[in-house]
Amino acid sequence: MEEQTYQNVNEFEPSQEPETNNQDYLHHYQTEEEDLPPPPPPEHKYDFDEQSSTSSASNEPQEPISLGSMAESIVQGVADLKTSDKPTNSAPVVVNGDQPSETPAQPRDNKIALFVKAGSDSECIGCCPFSQRLFMILWLKGVVFNVTTVDKTKKVPQINDALGSVNPPVLIFNGEMLTDNQKCEDYIEAELYPPRYPRLACKHSNSNTIGNDIFAKFSAFAKFRGNPNDPKREGMRKKLDQALSKLNDYLLEPLDDEIDEGADDNEPQRSSRKFIDGNTMTIADCNMLPKLNMIQVTGRALLKYEIPESFDAIYRYLETSFGMPEFRETCPHDEEIVYFYGGRKPKARSSKH
Repeated sequence: MEEQTYQNVNEFEPSQEPETNNQDYLHHYQTEEEDLPPPPPPEHKYDFDEQSSTSSASNEPQEPISLGSMAESIVQGVADLKTSDKPTNSAPVVVNGDQPSETPAQPRDNKIALFVKAGSDSECIGCCPFSQRLFMILWLKGVVFNVTTVDKTKKVPQINDALGSVNPPVLIFNGEMLTDNQKCEDYIEAELYPPRYPRLACKHSNSNTIGNDIFAKFSAFAKFRGNPNDPKREGMRKKLDQALSKLNDYLLEPLDDEIDEGADDNEPQRSSRKFIDGNTMTIADCNMLPKLNMIQVTGRALLKYEIPESFDAIYRYLETSFGMPEFRETCPHDEEIVYFYGGRKPKARSSKH
């Protein structure tokens, strides 16, 4: 297990799929506010940018940390978070140089810790889309937070005492421990609100549910252990393709605010947006992207399956998303994904990324 201060950018690895998280990855997020605050300019830096670059700049070898020492550090961190006073409000905040609104948000010094499942070496993040989506949500919010990888299979009493019997991901937010993924997302949205933090809820209701059957279809296909030429397997592959086709069509279909009323009715309009709900990432992307990455990596390595080339909108979506550090840097190594689905255990790594 390893603790990271985020400050964002880390590398992680495998984990096992949570047994208690059986609900759909996509949930119904709606907002009554039509106008969302603009994203920060490209040159904008969050608090974590400079600290993370500074901490990773040193090439000096470090003494290995024992498992017991890391466990004690985690326990102490959890205790501090649970017993800390609630953050207090301060003066109105100015966001990206704009003047505060009539009812400005009150900036607060939040204390946030995210515990995620560890990978094959018990330190890096593994193949757990539940963990990755919360990681992405916090990163997109631009808030400073700590990330700690936890391997629950290790018999470390300190860890078991700190987190109890629950499996990661676990969120501790200003002393509140949350273990349900939906509640974690709702809590983050409620506590980290505009104008200081971007709203991540979708503006279009269909964006919340599109593709909600993709991962179930993929799981059935990946778990098939019969003859590769069995018609049942082919039927599972077709069902997966059909589910992906719906996502591809949705990415090509213009959203309400993209439709050009003056366009030629004989020429079908195609959307060029970057993400599911527009040109900025939302919770829908945090739910969908980890699954698409797992499908692509596992399909190529173990299942002799490729997302059909004709689904050009999905490929465009993935290419754009891998250019975003919020997604790219929270992904487990490909080897960890393959290992999770029954492939060879990754070799030990001397360094991260």
